[in-house]
Amino acid sequence: MIKFSLVPVILFSAFSLSCSLDYGKEISVKDSVPEFIFISPSFLRFENNKKTAELTADKLEQYKSDSASFASNSTFTTWNESSEIQTQGSCQLLGIDSKNEVYTLFNDIKLLNKNPDLQITAENLKWNAKSEQLTSGKNDTVTIIKEDTQVTGKGFSASSISNKFSFQSDIEGTITQNQEEETPAQATETKEETPSTDNKEDKAQ
Repeated sequence: MIKFSLVPVILFSAFSLSCSLDYGKEISVKDSVPEFIFISPSFLRFENNKKTAELTADKLEQYKSDSASFASNSTFTTWNESSEIQTQGSCQLLGIDSKNEVYTLFNDIKLLNKNPDLQITAENLKWNAKSEQLTSGKNDTVTIIKEDTQVTGKGFSASSISNKFSFQSDIEGTITQNQEEETPAQATETKEETPSTDNKEDKAQ
């Protein structure tokens, strides 16, 4: 099943949606000076004496008035109840709205989910902890690598509740099939196919 756990990483209570880093057009300027600035921070979260999440960044700016903060060049890891790594990821900018439990990732995003084995690369993604939805913008390109299948499309959406991901636009990619022959001396044949764009939804097993 799909389980993206970006949300428990941050242990703050109040931030704003603006700071001195460059966050693009989505950020409205309400404060110009952060309440706190952390250089090379490392944050950990523990539940029942077990580490469940870790976040590191080059810089993190925390604001008082608007329940948001921003971390530059951040990496994060989450662990499941068995203390096994569940999700690893990195991005150039991480926006955190702890009040609404919304986490926005920008630029050079790389996510690796362990169960199922799923890799995601993108430039813009948003994780909503309340709805457990990971989404991109309608025109944002996202690439998914799942086992021997690589798919690229726009308008990405993934749910950890339904265990499915989908694209709004036509998708393109390759499916690599390794067929082992009965004779050990024979080489493995590799075929590349273009997946049909009629079915834009995949269910994680």
